[in-house]
Amino acid sequence: MKTNYFTLAALLIGGGLLVACGTEAGTETERVNEQMQENRKDISNADDAQEWMKQRDEARAEMADLRESMTNRLERERKRVADGIKDAEKRAATESHITELERNIARIDANNAALDNATMETWMKVKEDSRKAGDETRTWWQTQKDEVDAKTDADNDNDGK
Repeated sequence: MKTNYFTLAALLIGGGLLVACGTEAGTETERVNEQMQENRKDISNADDAQEWMKQRDEARAEMADLRESMTNRLERERKRVADGIKDAEKRAATESHITELERNIARIDANNAALDNATMETWMKVKEDSRKAGDETRTWWQTQKDEVDAKTDADNDNDGK
């Protein structure tokens, strides 16, 4: 894609130079210089656009993976409740966990909506907010995994805790 922008710029510059050869030197040189500056700006903006869009796509993929893990856990927890948990305390803890999972999944969904609506001008703010939401959600998720490991005396997530 980058090559296309450079090819386009080269063609525009070459065409401008050909036109400049047949007319008044000072005016055409000035016009060609302005066109070259504009072309450089367009190419720079295109590179910036590609970069932020790449970062946005990476953030989307990361959040999608986290959401999938949480959704799978949510389904398992809902199934446990539907199958019937006789101990009232365990049932309440499971329902509380379901609520937390739903809240964090909603946070991920809101973040994904912000990513979808991001523009090059708003990207830095969206990126910052996305990182914050992702970090908070991942921290909560890791805490949940560590609590499960502690309750079962197992290291299911292989993090040494």
